[in-house]
Amino acid sequence: MLNKRIIVVEDESIVRLDIVEMLKAEGLNVVAATNNGEKAIELAEILQPDLIIMDIKMPKVDGIKASEIISEKLDVPILLLTAYTQDEVIKIRKINSILGYLVKPVSENNLIQAVKNILFPSQ
Repeated sequence: MLNKRIIVVEDESIVRLDIVEMLKAEGLNVVAATNNGEKAIELAEILQPDLIIMDIKMPKVDGIKASEIISEKLDVPILLLTAYTQDEVIKIRKINSILGYLVKPVSENNLIQAVKNILFPSQ
């Protein structure tokens, strides 16, 4: 599983660290972690990940806007993290690269299952 490259984008440092640790404990390769959408766009272009896990509410560029920009440039699946509002769900349906979302707080089981479903759909 180490060959799949993941970027984690979450502005809350403790949540970001928890997500990274959950993924690494499962043997997944987190190649970068950052705290805003602007940096996520830059890292996506440089690192060409297999998956981006991105919070919606962030400073500078929010997760929805960052997802739109990344989707225009790259074909990379995006899994969003949200506190869940109806408006957010409507917006994310319009972006093809967004394959799903998880409601915060994210449990380890839900996170790992969602990531595996995206990265390894036939398993």
